Amino acid sequence: MKNKILIGTLAVVVAALLWSFDGTFLRPSLYALPATLVAFLEHGLGFIVLFPFLIIYRKQLKVITKKQWGAIFWVAVFGGALGTTFITKAIFLTGFHDISVVILLQKLQPIFAISLAAVLLKERFPKVFYFYATLALVGGYFVTFKDPTQIFNLPNQTYLVAVFALLAAFSWGSSTVFGKYSIKNISYGLLASLRFGLTTLLMVIPALYFYNASFGDIAGKQWQTIVIIVFTSGAVAIFLYYYGLKKIPASIATLAELAWPVSAIFFDYFFNKNMLSVTQILGTLLLITAVYFATRLIKPHKIKGIVIEGQGRGGETGIHTANLPVELAKKIHKGLYMCSVNSEGKDHKGLLYYGINSLTGKDCLEVHILEFNDDIYGKEITILTQKYIRIPKRFKNPKDLLERIKLDLESVN
Repeated sequence: MKNKILIGTLAVVVAALLWSFDGTFLRPSLYALPATLVAFLEHGLGFIVLFPFLIIYRKQLKVITKKQWGAIFWVAVFGGALGTTFITKAIFLTGFHDISVVILLQKLQPIFAISLAAVLLKERFPKVFYFYATLALVGGYFVTFKDPTQIFNLPNQTYLVAVFALLAAFSWGSSTVFGKYSIKNISYGLLASLRFGLTTLLMVIPALYFYNASFGDIAGKQWQTIVIIVFTSGAVAIFLYYYGLKKIPASIATLAELAWPVSAIFFDYFFNKNMLSVTQILGTLLLITAVYFATRLIKPHKIKGIVIEGQGRGGETGIHTANLPVELAKKIHKGLYMCSVNSEGKDHKGLLYYGINSLTGKDCLEVHILEFNDDIYGKEITILTQKYIRIPKRFKNPKDLLERIKLDLESVN
């Protein structure tokens, strides 16, 4: 188990280091080329590398629904075409100065992803998430400007760097949301190949429009750099990232990904001789800390304990629950969660509630197991939280509570 976690963590760290190396050393050498052309060539060659996955998993193409195709198209447009173009443009606009600022602003990506999930996928999060999101935005502000007090006297190019970096973070954040939806019944390899393939098609016209010369005019070193990107920070880094993510919890992956901005600062200093100001360093610490704690709020939590007797008032609502000691809920925020429940080796869907009991007025920790009628008093069960549904709410009477429970059950089915 320890070796599995170690290997997974190392895979994510290596992917993060490759992304840092790309932004501070590789991509700037392509400055003479249009950003759209760089995105086209990177994805075109990347698609060739990932094409075998399209062949291997071609049978899965039949199970992709129209909505999933729409989601995959969004991933290709924003995660591939626009995201790559925006980040390339931001780096080029720096003139090789403050490249680490562009990379650091990418740490706002999870904030965009989680916020969009709340709007588009109707996912909900504890109130404290929005506090961390605000702190992350404040940190992003201080990261962007060396001297925040002189913001109105800065050249327009400085603002454009921040705008393009934030647009890239939004693009990749939104593609994460749609990627999670589109990948529910297909392999990561197939989604990656479809994304690279569709992005290549989307970028043909923009690449040719902004590039008036012939491909023969691209210097040999530029071709070499593009190929290196494909086999490092491009297709290979994405493969390593998902390989590692399958082996480790999301919380560990979040920590491992911090190797990206941290290494970006060192790479930018050693390769480009750029140094962050004091306010930028403080902003970096605030940004990384806020994103880390915001991400921790949505990670799965495991609760394992013996089912105890409750107040026996489930009959008033017709919804029976298994009660657990409240002390087991120390690591989760109060609210209602979609969850999986393992009882005697079998997994079941369920709803986990931690908060004030509307009928007793006391805090409780209870789980309703769907399509389950066995007597499990005194038996051990294991619960794994999944999606956060809503904050705790107290109801005036059992009728109102039952109406709310019916709505909650719809979110599971």
